[in-house]
Amino acid sequence: MAEYVGTENQVSLQKRLQEKQSWFKETPGAFNGGRILGFDDPDQIGWSHVAELAIADKLALFPLFHKDEIFEKITKHLGANWKTPYWLAYLGRPKDVIDVSRSRMEEIALPTGWTIDVTEMPSDDQIEAIQALNSETGVSPYPAYFSRGEAAPIVTICFADAEGQLKAAASGVMRYHPRSRLGGYLFAGMVSVKGDSRGIGMGKLANAVLMVESHARLSWKIVQEQAAPDNPASIAMIQSCGLKFDEDLISVVTIDSDETFTR
Repeated sequence: MAEYVGTENQVSLQKRLQEKQSWFKETPGAFNGGRILGFDDPDQIGWSHVAELAIADKLALFPLFHKDEIFEKITKHLGANWKTPYWLAYLGRPKDVIDVSRSRMEEIALPTGWTIDVTEMPSDDQIEAIQALNSETGVSPYPAYFSRGEAAPIVTICFADAEGQLKAAASGVMRYHPRSRLGGYLFAGMVSVKGDSRGIGMGKLANAVLMVESHARLSWKIVQEQAAPDNPASIAMIQSCGLKFDEDLISVVTIDSDETFTR
């Protein structure tokens, strides 16, 4: 198991995020995204301070902003040369998501011998397996401390086959400060399905279990998921659980380096 994951720069950033935990607790509008420093209310923090922190990391996340407004502010305060990949926003309240997700759980059969483990503190072996599966499927893994819930309350879903091998995983984390603009939102996703287990609905099932179990444990008010515009499989998985596309909102990552940031 790797306590931190990725390139030298990514590991350094993850360590700095962990060291900022007391600051996150005291600062509505900023949050630890596990792999990236995020700002859900930069106006509350002050754009000059946001720019200072983003420039130091060469990376920052701005979730659920109006697409025209956030690009304009990024250009104004960070500069026009930053790369700005973005993800589409899908949102749902419990009344829209829970019953639909339970229906998906009834419709999609778990393969014979498979088990589901729902945990708020995965074991080291589970974290190691999840990190490997995330990397295999193009998802940047969380550092181990984040998966253990040491930064924010988190629920992890693990599907294992009859031999105990991890086949699918997903997680949801209450990463936003309770007094921030997105307080009470759950960030859900990190859905990964091993290549030999795709095409049988395991992504939709893992996502549905995550919706139901995370709400039971964390009592979120709104669930947020995101997908790249060119990823119809992820979009279908998210919408199968009742989340709705918000055409006005996007989540943007700003990057001032040659590195990339994956889903």
